[in-house]
Amino acid sequence: MRRNRDIAGRSKKLQLSPEEQAEWQKLQAHQEKAREQAASKLADHLTTFNDGVIAIIITIVVLEIQAPVADRAYGNFIEQIGIFLISFFVVADFWYEMHKNFSNFIWKANKWTMICDFCFLASLSLIPVMTKWLMDHLSMLAVVNFGIVYFFVQTFELLTERAGMRASLPHIRSLSWIMSRFARIRIFWLLLLNLLFIGISFINPRFGMVLYLAFPIINFIAPEFDRGQRSSKGEK
Repeated sequence: MRRNRDIAGRSKKLQLSPEEQAEWQKLQAHQEKAREQAASKLADHLTTFNDGVIAIIITIVVLEIQAPVADRAYGNFIEQIGIFLISFFVVADFWYEMHKNFSNFIWKANKWTMICDFCFLASLSLIPVMTKWLMDHLSMLAVVNFGIVYFFVQTFELLTERAGMRASLPHIRSLSWIMSRFARIRIFWLLLLNLLFIGISFINPRFGMVLYLAFPIINFIAPEFDRGQRSSKGEK
């Protein structure tokens, strides 16, 4: 913004021809329109970027599956497919949650939204690695590290939603206060739930692994009930 003002100030001091002046006015109009559309375009680009990165994450996991070279390796092949399916549904659940956020709440984005979203994708990229660690070598350390990564992914997802909603609705202060309060409460319960799962993992790592992997899969497969939509149709 400051750079544009400096350029505009210098242009006034220059002797421009009528053609150059017309081109300069076109440039200023284009920049003004770009500034007005920047927030909505950034939200669209983040949605596209999320789709691309998550698709790459899934593709990398698929490429790690080794075809069986002998009959005795078939059991390991089936196990690797199981690892892929678990990772797929865990990552897909987070993609679906972000899809709902950008579809329903985030139609404008600012730099904080972008930063939170990038942190979300960076931590999400570690989920397949942590899942493979759990399946290859089940231990308390593996479950704890999976829990830490899973907590960060959930936290950055929530922060992205909060930052995007504040960018989309900047003038509703009461909504901003409600979102901040809701974010703190949700992060507290996420931390408490992860600590509970980690505590269970100290006693029984296998059961802790089942808890961590079952919740996102159930959440992804379970049907949703949109009360508002059903009530608008007159259903009970």
